[in-house]
Amino acid sequence: MKALAWCGVFAPVLRLGLILLLGFLDPEYSHLRDYISELGARDAPSAVLMNVVGTALVGVLLCAFSLALYRGSDPGFLATAGAALLASSGLAFIVVGLFPCDPGCSLAAPSASMRVHVVAGTVAMSTQTLAPMALGLRIVSGAGARRYAAISLVCGAAAIMALTVLLLGQRESLAFPGLFQKIFQTAADAWVLLSAIYVLRYRRAAG
Repeated sequence: MKALAWCGVFAPVLRLGLILLLGFLDPEYSHLRDYISELGARDAPSAVLMNVVGTALVGVLLCAFSLALYRGSDPGFLATAGAALLASSGLAFIVVGLFPCDPGCSLAAPSASMRVHVVAGTVAMSTQTLAPMALGLRIVSGAGARRYAAISLVCGAAAIMALTVLLLGQRESLAFPGLFQKIFQTAADAWVLLSAIYVLRYRRAAG
């Protein structure tokens, strides 16, 4: 249980660390304009590292942590749904890592890999957005549980707003599409990290 919970700590730290590092090492990459997937595009200098470690491995860690989240949360439909949504997000991120986007992540004449990448990426982001909302909408007792529920709602709302702007706006019409995606991913991953801390503390208190 403790090892599974720690997966929720490593996943967001690993993803954020690689995004910052690989973006810094690639002089042509812009954190404001470019999508995260462009770090793993087929022509990117560190594509293998980003796809295997920063995306697929993170997906595996999210799947593992979803088990700890399920076992560490109060029983109920919304808690189960939240853990299942996080597991779905992890599985989708594995697919995203296995099917990188085309150079520049261009949708003009997309390859089969690009089509799978877009669908899996949309599923990954949508489910990782809904997971904190499910955990936040539970009726819980106890100051710690209520505080965690409130944090979940804040992170979920921030992720929803950023994702809505990203999906509704065309890339050409958004000044900083990469920024909105990173706001989404930061909010979603911050919730994963805080959830892992909550589960670790909950299990310690329960023990």
